Amino acid sequence: MWYIQCTYRAPAFYQAGANERFILHTLMSISIINERQLPAAEASLWVKAQQAVAAKNYKYAVSILRTLIKRAPGFLEGRKVLRACEVKCTPDAGRRSSLFGGMRLTTARKDPETVIVSVEDDLEKDPYSVSANEALFHAANDLGLPELAAFAIETICQGQPNPKKHLHMLANHYIKNEQFAEAADTYRRVLQIDRTDAIAQRGEKDCSAKATMKKGNWEGSGDFRTKMKNANATTDLESADKMGLTRAEMEQRLAQLSEQYAVDNTNLQVVKDIASIYEQMEDYANSYSFYAYAYQLSGEADVSINDKAMEMHEKALNAELAYYEQVLAADPTNEEALAAYNARKQEVAMAVVEDARARVEANPTDAQLQFKYGQALFDAGMQSEAIPALQRARSNPNLRIKAMLMLGKCYAAKNMTDMAIRQLEDADKELLTMDDTKKEILYMIGCLYEASGNKEKSLENFKAIYEVDYGYADVAHKVESAYS
Repeated sequence: MWYIQCTYRAPAFYQAGANERFILHTLMSISIINERQLPAAEASLWVKAQQAVAAKNYKYAVSILRTLIKRAPGFLEGRKVLRACEVKCTPDAGRRSSLFGGMRLTTARKDPETVIVSVEDDLEKDPYSVSANEALFHAANDLGLPELAAFAIETICQGQPNPKKHLHMLANHYIKNEQFAEAADTYRRVLQIDRTDAIAQRGEKDCSAKATMKKGNWEGSGDFRTKMKNANATTDLESADKMGLTRAEMEQRLAQLSEQYAVDNTNLQVVKDIASIYEQMEDYANSYSFYAYAYQLSGEADVSINDKAMEMHEKALNAELAYYEQVLAADPTNEEALAAYNARKQEVAMAVVEDARARVEANPTDAQLQFKYGQALFDAGMQSEAIPALQRARSNPNLRIKAMLMLGKCYAAKNMTDMAIRQLEDADKELLTMDDTKKEILYMIGCLYEASGNKEKSLENFKAIYEVDYGYADVAHKVESAYS
């Protein structure tokens, strides 16, 4: 239950009459209530309304419920029954042209206490009205009534043959209020309409995982994002300094952009700016959502936006895995967390593969994208699929050594030891300085020779590292033990 104290602003519309003064008193403190919390007079109206519904006298029920909702605007159950009765009384609901004009929608943003009551005039004429229900949604959110806001969008979805757009809106609303299970369910409804919807596919997985964490109380006293932000508060501030904005300034900017977005959620520049602010705040999940939406708004023509969305998606997934690792570090015996971590790790790896594949398909000649695709496939345990992508990336001089190293790892994972050694030794010959990459290559060659029983070749590679970096991995032990 939400208890919201609303600042009272007396609109001229309600300045006359005892009935109106009673309504204004009610509007001064709106909260979601149930039937047990109704005052005696309103409880009596509720009983009469139920009797009218039972007798299928829906018009009479509407008249009673209208009065009840005006007096108790936070009585959500009554509002739901009212809407159902209005649908019964309006055979062409959803097909009428709504009388809800732009002027009143503007008022909804400025005066939510009034709109939450007056909007029912329009909804009686057309209970599925998009503009009227959207106005109710915004007013409810302004008053801190997320349940009522969700009901308004749900009503739109019920009245439309293809409610995909508003289902996304509903899912985002649930995410904002950290109702991840409900958001996951909503994304599943989107997928029933369009199984190729990439945002819904990823959103369903992300929200399901967060719902599991919340249900298992792994988040403790704060939500996942808050903990991650608190753990990286210094990094957040450093990022803000680099962009020339303090944390407070970014939050202020986000609030301004959110107001513009509420007025027109199809403004591409506004959506991109919101995504950018979230990125600077290191809220990668929200940044990804807005970049992905911006890509849709661009008609899927701006590849740079799509690349940015994929980058944010990968960062959000990695941040989630980091959280699981923190949970396990605190309690290594948590088998439920371990199972969830392993399952989610595989899902994350596959999601990264899909992102990388999409980039490659959009630009197949880009060697950097081929390398990232091959690396993602390797991380997902798909070595055979990774090899051709890495071979293509190897043709690029700037990526050649990295690609050869990854190819060596692929061959080794497939127990193709001779091919792995040959690939790594070719890479070693091209490296003239003993940097970290050369050390890694030599160490891997040494381990492969050691596993194959060639101790002399193995020791030769370990010695090459030992001579320049005594503390690298366990080379000191391997070399010194050979002499003892």
